[in-house]
Amino acid sequence: MVRTDFNSSARLIQRFLRLQSRGVSLKTTMETLEFHERGNMKEKVHHMRMLLESGTELSQVFSVIVTNKQMQEMLHTADQSGRFIDGLSQVVQVLEMRQRGKNELKRLIRYPLLIFFILLLLGMIYALYIFPKLMGMVDLSSHSGVATVLLSRWFFPILFCTFFTVGVILYGLHRRGTELPFYIWKRGKTLYMTYLFVSELSLLQKTETNIRQIISRLSDEEGEMAELAKRIHQRMSDGKSIEDATKSEPFIDYEVVSLLGVGAMSGELGELMSLHRELVFEEMEQYIRSLIEKVEPALYGVLSMMIAVLFYTLYLPVKLIMAQL
Repeated sequence: MVRTDFNSSARLIQRFLRLQSRGVSLKTTMETLEFHERGNMKEKVHHMRMLLESGTELSQVFSVIVTNKQMQEMLHTADQSGRFIDGLSQVVQVLEMRQRGKNELKRLIRYPLLIFFILLLLGMIYALYIFPKLMGMVDLSSHSGVATVLLSRWFFPILFCTFFTVGVILYGLHRRGTELPFYIWKRGKTLYMTYLFVSELSLLQKTETNIRQIISRLSDEEGEMAELAKRIHQRMSDGKSIEDATKSEPFIDYEVVSLLGVGAMSGELGELMSLHRELVFEEMEQYIRSLIEKVEPALYGVLSMMIAVLFYTLYLPVKLIMAQL
């Protein structure tokens, strides 16, 4: 999978939407975007223009810069329902939200992580060059447990190598474009899945007449949302109501379950889903901010523990030497 810069992709999509809102043709839009881009993005836009001129669906064209599978599914649904611009607008909102969260997280963890690895490095130097001289004056045969582990000359080197290896592996996965989880806890996954589900329902509402047809249409697609819709459709075919069929899904928010029943009865499902989609998006933003706010004190808590361990290992040999005098 090609690694995509969320910021560059979002900026390109915004320009595309702005030109389309002014009535510029698709061909002229892609030519204009290609003319103004540079480097890697210029090559991607050129590839997109070639795909468009060959008659490829718009959802496939934009999969060049939108590599997230769930976002690709949303674009495909929007394209099939004739509302590609609406779907693309939702995708760019998610990309921008992810980029804001990513930038804020980087800002918070950059210096704490740097301090953390400096402390590990200092501990390793201390363990390899100072410990041996101090240990020559200490009898460790009478000691066991945590003290023995902390006084081992390989404690800090092994700890440093472990963290360094994990960091290299994560960075390598990131460079290869491997999608790391967008959510961390169950609530985050519930909000994300609910947003995708509600978005696709709102995109299909104008092409189908009732909720059963909408779910059936969505189940005919491919991807994670299609599999979810198939399960709901099967339960509805078994005689369950739309509320009961949706309630069985563990990652669909309970508010959507109630709104589906109301929308199916009133015939205003599309409007309700569109409104709720905005509410879920706002809640996702708040959830991400709350996670980021928890990261900073957690990092400083780890740093505090690391400093305490380091100073204790500095003090422990001196304490043992004084006890033997």
